[in-house]
Amino acid sequence: YFLSINISFADLQTNLINKITAIKTLSFNFKQKIAEKEEVGSCVIKYPLLMKCDYKNLKQKSIISNGKSVVVVKKKYKKIYRYPIRTTPLFTILQKEKILNLIKNNKPTIINSSLVEFELIKKKTNKLKIFFDKNSLELRGWETKDAYSNNVSFIISNLKTNMIYDDDLFKIPKEDDL
Repeated sequence: YFLSINISFADLQTNLINKITAIKTLSFNFKQKIAEKEEVGSCVIKYPLLMKCDYKNLKQKSIISNGKSVVVVKKKYKKIYRYPIRTTPLFTILQKEKILNLIKNNKPTIINSSLVEFELIKKKTNKLKIFFDKNSLELRGWETKDAYSNNVSFIISNLKTNMIYDDDLFKIPKEDDL
């Protein structure tokens, strides 16, 4: 019995690694929940480190990563908030190699009929959980805490892989252009 669990985990691990290795881009819809507040929108990720998420809300919010910085753009208020990417959980999520290392070097924290979860703990306080669909092995989302210790869950739907996107999509605007 124990041997069959290890073999099936090894197969799952190999298949997940192969699936992720083949991905160059992801595009998807999302539902983000921070504490009790829920927001929805759509995202494009281009490995490594590029991302643009547009929220469907009144503030016309976008989050953009250009590989060095992550910015929160609020067009309605003509404001841009900039953060070094290394200080955000996106630094892991936007690098395939970091996700692959997590999968190669750790057993899943949860495997159930629909989900496989891996957990990364940095400095004992920063926890990042990454979810994959057990059957399709596609990325389903992640969970972490924000700078204010609120739980943040990011759930993915309508995932498409390897669409072509120009790097200009991930260009950070200037406040004057908002």
